[in-house]
Amino acid sequence: LDPALEPVLGQQKIKDGSGYVIKLGDKSVTYTETFKFFMTTTLPNPHYSPETSVKVTLLNFAITPSGLEDQMLGIVVAKERPDLEEEKNNLVVQNAKNNKILKDIE
Repeated sequence: LDPALEPVLGQQKIKDGSGYVIKLGDKSVTYTETFKFFMTTTLPNPHYSPETSVKVTLLNFAITPSGLEDQMLGIVVAKERPDLEEEKNNLVVQNAKNNKILKDIE
């Protein structure tokens, strides 16, 4: 990413009278709390440095029909049968523990 974006990504606001400004290069730009910054990429699987990853929220909009179906089913089950959703979550945790044990044994 361009280093000029650093003040925006880090929200490096400077108090200026009753408001805030952000320095972009040699200019000071007025900052408002409702400002949102979105970036998109055409890269299928972009990789960012850890320093960048902690400053932003990454969303992957590449979904498959079956993945969307699973998400929708999970939402419906959570609303209609919270007991089943809790049981599923417990099974997922137990499965992860068992996989860790199996890996440790190998």
